[in-house]
Amino acid sequence: MASQLLVVNGPIIAAGESLSSAVDCSAGLPVRITMPADWTAAGLSFQMSSDGNFFNDCFDSTGHEIVMTVIPGTAVPIPVHWGNMMGWVKFRSGPRENPVPQEAKRDFSIAMSKSPAAAA
Repeated sequence: MASQLLVVNGPIIAAGESLSSAVDCSAGLPVRITMPADWTAAGLSFQMSSDGNFFNDCFDSTGHEIVMTVIPGTAVPIPVHWGNMMGWVKFRSGPRENPVPQEAKRDFSIAMSKSPAAAA
């Protein structure tokens, strides 16, 4: 059986920056983020877009910014309801009110499920 995962390289946070490049996640349902091994300690927040041009900071329905606690060099599962929201995504080191510049270039990868069952 062929793999039902598509792994996309990126996004990338440049050295000295806190906001990444954008990645198109429309080819599947994002299910996992692979964290850089040398991540400068910070939470991971997000910006999302439907078209890849205009991005919004990601907040939950109670008005709280979505910030994940992450550990360098690990795989971080993406909750299904979040993955369904991702058309295009940018990652931010830290929350929008207190971004944390990364000391060096940080490369992520995103695994996306191509299986229709994952979207259920």
